[in-house]
Amino acid sequence: MLHGASSNIKPASRCVGIDDGPFPPKTDDKVRYAPFIAVWLKGAHLQQLRTHWITVDGLDATRKAQLLLKDSRDIPILLSGVTFGGFNLIDPWKIQKMTKAPVIAVIGSRPDNRAVKRALSRHFPDWKQRWDLVKSLGSLHRVRTMAGEGPVFFERFGCSTHEAGLILKSWAFVSRVPEPLRVAGILARGLFSPKPSV
Repeated sequence: MLHGASSNIKPASRCVGIDDGPFPPKTDDKVRYAPFIAVWLKGAHLQQLRTHWITVDGLDATRKAQLLLKDSRDIPILLSGVTFGGFNLIDPWKIQKMTKAPVIAVIGSRPDNRAVKRALSRHFPDWKQRWDLVKSLGSLHRVRTMAGEGPVFFERFGCSTHEAGLILKSWAFVSRVPEPLRVAGILARGLFSPKPSV
């Protein structure tokens, strides 16, 4: 049984994937927005889709994720990293606390945290707040989800490293990217185009 899972839900029988979509390039001081999407899968079947908008380089990704995940409990949540819409950072600890479910932030390659810190300090007056969140994420782990492909890297919240690895492997159907994230990414890119400037 997964940590935080209720007894009537089989481990990883359902799963949520969250990703963002394309957003317009910076041309002036206008606020830009990026699509933010959550999908619920049961096996290979898409059960539900919810969308929202987040501010590019803002700090509203956590709040918008909480809105997307309203009423979702005890279902593992896969995040496509922790940065969305540029450098809009999400707090996986808050998501885990709200949903009482395992939360796993998945990335395709090992991040360069020194480069991240440099970028934050150069471009954001509140970079220390953002960097504190990055530092709070904990250890980075890796797992090979599919034979013949490279590993994925992940950080886990509300579950053990072993449990997180099992979740990621069980949801890798056609590539090393777990299916909820693959579907969320496809839909985010396919359903949304950059918001036109007015």
